[in-house]
Formats: sequence, structure tokens, C-alpha cells
Amino acid sequence: MIDRVYRLLRIRVLIGISVGYAAYYLVRSNFTLSSTYLVQEYGFSTAEIGLLGSVMAIVYGFSKFFMGNLSDKAFAQRFIAVGLFLSGLVNICFGFASSFGMIVTLLVVNGIVQGMGAPPCSIVMTKWFSKKERGTKTGLWNISHNVGGMLVPPLVGIGVGIFGENHWQGGVFILPAIIAMVIAVLVWINAKDTPESEGLPPIDEYRNDYENLEKADNANKMSPKEILMKYVVKNKFVWFLCIANAFVYLIRFGVINWVPLYLTTVKGFSKAEAHAAYAIFEGMAIPSSLIVGFLSDKLFKGKRMPLCIISMVGVVIGTFIYWQATSVPVVSIAVSIIGCLIYVPQFLIGLSAMELVPKSRYDSWYVWSIRLCRRKSCS
Repeated sequence: MIDRVYRLLRIRVLIGISVGYAAYYLVRSNFTLSSTYLVQEYGFSTAEIGLLGSVMAIVYGFSKFFMGNLSDKAFAQRFIAVGLFLSGLVNICFGFASSFGMIVTLLVVNGIVQGMGAPPCSIVMTKWFSKKERGTKTGLWNISHNVGGMLVPPLVGIGVGIFGENHWQGGVFILPAIIAMVIAVLVWINAKDTPESEGLPPIDEYRNDYENLEKADNANKMSPKEILMKYVVKNKFVWFLCIANAFVYLIRFGVINWVPLYLTTVKGFSKAEAHAAYAIFEGMAIPSSLIVGFLSDKLFKGKRMPLCIISMVGVVIGTFIYWQATSVPVVSIAVSIIGCLIYVPQFLIGLSAMELVPKSRYDSWYVWSIRLCRRKSCS
């Protein structure tokens, strides 16, 4: 009986956080696709577009620092739902904003509530899935990044078709916001906290897959500040991962945040072609995300870095082709290579950190690392 209940709840939890986090992208990545409209309709400069992206990224990073610690003390899945609903409300406001100052203000607010997404998802993963299976299961959750991002261009296209080019704000902001808010309500209803709250044994006990008990016991006796200092700030391996993650995000954001504007203004692509390239970038990451967790668990016996190194070599090649290419097919191939491979180190670096620090405080590493990564990526 316990096996059946545990299995069903784990499926339900994984679907809940995956769908919920995919929806976060509907009300985050849509702003990237608004850049061409902001330049054409509102007269924003390229520098102003870059500044807007930096504001969002920096606030988002700081938000993860604080929201990660808050979500550790909260009902994690409902924390996800609240953030998603609030982000939907902010996006509705975007639909009626036209001044640079108002858009900056809304980006700050959206960055804050967007930080309520990823950290609690990571906490849920550690509570419902054991170490030996976490690579595969986290890989399944990780595709929510790409499913959400891939759905944004067609959704925006449908929305602009419904509202018309003269009312593009409805398609870019309001339609994704409504969908995200509906999903937020469903995530709230579907939410489950911990196995123990459902009358089930802890995941380590159920799977007979115990992590470093001495480390966990020591962490339970320490204050949050002591844990942060010992296992994060003074841990050289965490900093190695943090620096590596910074460069991964530099490439990822450098490509994806500028695809619409770069391809339309520099390479002469149409909006439809640029949006298609954006969708390809996200879509090509799905197969790699599905298989990389399994490969790192089974083929590499839990060693995450070899796959990271192999993937980054491919990313360098893809980036060079993307820079030099001028035709739509070649650019699409380059974007496919980058999209397929860049999420591999992003996923595996986070997974490595999940296994490097005590399970109870993984969120502290996560938000600390991402905060640094976002700030480096924006500078």
C-alpha cells in the first residue's frame, strides 16, 4: 500500500513542479520577445533593452537568495504557486505600461516574484527523490525550463494574431499571464508538502538510500548562518561550481536574451524567423536534458563534470558558427547545437551542488550561486 501511494504521489509532485515551473517561463521569457516591439513602437535603444534585461537578471538573482531561504521554511509547492500567480498579475500590468520607468519598476517586481520558482522546486526534489535517482528525476524536471521557453514564441504568435499587431501587448503579456495564473491555481490545488506530511516514511528510509548521515546530523545542530558559512562560503568546491555556472549563464543569456533583436537587426531575419530560432534553442535542450541525468547516473557513475566539459566544447563550436553564419538554416543549426548542450552543464552543476551540501540546506547554495552567476552574466 505504501509503495502504491508513494509512487502516485511522487508522480503527482514531479508533474506539479514541472508544469508550474514551465509556466514561470511563460511570464518571464515573453519579455525577451517584446524587445523588437519595444524598439519599434516605443523607440527604446539597444542600450536600454540591455539595461532592462540586466535589471531583471540582477533582481531575480537577489530574489533567489532570499526566497530560497524563505521557501525552506514554507510549503514549497504552494510557495511556487503564489509566485507564479503574482508574476501573472505583474505581466497584466506590463500590457498597459509604455514608459521606460514603469517598465523598469514592473521588471523589478517581476524579478522578485520570479525568484519564488526554482529554489522551492529544488527543495521538493530533495524531499521526494533519493540521491541515486535524483539525476534522472531532476533531468525530467529540468526540461520544464525548455518546455516553457519553447512554448512562448508560438503562444505570443497566437496572442498577437488574436489581439492584432496594434495591440501586441495583449499577445505578448496578457495572454501568457492569464494562462500562468490558471496554472498557478492548479499547482496550489495539487500541492503536497513532504512524504511525512502524507503519513509516509522519509525518502531516504523508503528508498534505503541514505546520504551522508554525519554531515546531515551536523547540519541539523547548526544555525542557518553557520551552515551557510561552513558548507557554502568556505567550501572551495562550491565556489568552483559557482564560477563555472557564471560562465554557463553568460553564454546562455548572451544568446537567448538577444536572439529576437540580434537576428532581426543584425542578420536581417523576420520576426517569425527570429522567434522560431528562439523556440529551437529551447526545444533542442529537451532531449539532452532527458538523457543527461541518466547518463551521469549510470554511465559516469554519478560523476557530473565529464559531461559538462564535453558539452561546453560543443557550445564553443556552436557559438562560433552562430556568430559567423548569415543564412537561416545555418543559424538554426548553430542555435540547435548551443541549445542542446548549454543546459547540460547548467543542470549538472546544480545537481553536483545538491549532492555537495546537506540536503536540508541545498537552497542556500543554490540561491547563493545563482545570485553570483546572474550578476556576472549581467556585467
